[in-house]
Amino acid sequence: MGESEAMHPIVGYRDDKSDPENYICLFVDIPGLRKKVFGDKPANADIDLKIHNDRSFTITVVLHKKPKDETYAYTVKKLPNSITTAEKNYWKIKNKDEVQVFLHKASKGRWVSSVGSADLETATD
Repeated sequence: MGESEAMHPIVGYRDDKSDPENYICLFVDIPGLRKKVFGDKPANADIDLKIHNDRSFTITVVLHKKPKDETYAYTVKKLPNSITTAEKNYWKIKNKDEVQVFLHKASKGRWVSSVGSADLETATD
């Protein structure tokens, strides 16, 4: 599947439980995604988190399946507030079928009231 044929994942949001003032956590549902036995990396996928600017990012997951890989992509064009540079933003696999993306907020505060999938300007390439 080419990038222009990427499938739309299901996404949820919340302020991070351990550091809600500094991080927003996104839950990206990718059916068939498996976690390695040890650690927080995927067993059957490649994941790329690309920070475009302080209010825009894309996460792309290439799920390795037979006979053909499946590509999932999710882009947010305009977050409600700014995030920091790429070094402080990361992802991990915590549960089966789910990538958790942690975005570091440029200024402290809670976003839950201003973030929801209906509130964000999103796109899939």
